[in-house]
Amino acid sequence: MIALITSTIIPKAYSFFSVEERYHQTIDTINNLKRVGFEEIYLIDNSIDVIDAERIKSNSFDKVNIVHSAQYNFKNKGLNEALLILDHIHHLPDNQPLFKISGRYSPTEQFNRAILLSDLAEKEILGVGDIKKSHSSYFNTRAYLVNNKRTLEAILVSAIEEMIAYGRGINGYKGLLRLLKTIATPQIGTPFQISIEKAFANILNVRGKYKLVEKINIEGFIAGSESLTFISE
Repeated sequence: MIALITSTIIPKAYSFFSVEERYHQTIDTINNLKRVGFEEIYLIDNSIDVIDAERIKSNSFDKVNIVHSAQYNFKNKGLNEALLILDHIHHLPDNQPLFKISGRYSPTEQFNRAILLSDLAEKEILGVGDIKKSHSSYFNTRAYLVNNKRTLEAILVSAIEEMIAYGRGINGYKGLLRLLKTIATPQIGTPFQISIEKAFANILNVRGKYKLVEKINIEGFIAGSESLTFISE
């Protein structure tokens, strides 16, 4: 099993955390992945400026594979992450289970790779969520396990399409009203986009080959513009 970290150490928009703090968080993620047994770790970062790869390696794991890609940033951060992974998925080895984690989070002491692989079994993807055909469905993309990179590629391509196209569909009464308005006044683009968590849930509900767990055993901070929330899930 390999580990894939997605990060934005130097963001374009305001962040609660300083760049220095974001370096420390990413380094901690790498060190904790190494602690729980990962020997092949990939870091894909979309910072607006070049990151100090040597600093990261010298303070964590010298064999970590680091790819920096200064990409265009949409307001939808999930869209940015999906495009980032797809742009560099060719760097990842074939036919290996892949544990994806966002750079601000780390595996806890209870994290167990063997148990996760056993729970995944013949399914395509494993993670935390609530997948049902409703407005509240979600699949957490902070961390998940997928059986191989080709499955991840297919899900991410569908997720991008779903994030963009959902706002054009008849999804409830309001969706019907929006569609009727466009008949009289044509619109360019989509009136809104859904989150990547919602898009994943919609896709997995159709694909069906998923496994939900109560905890995947990661922890870290969700940062708003003015506050922090510590999560452990």
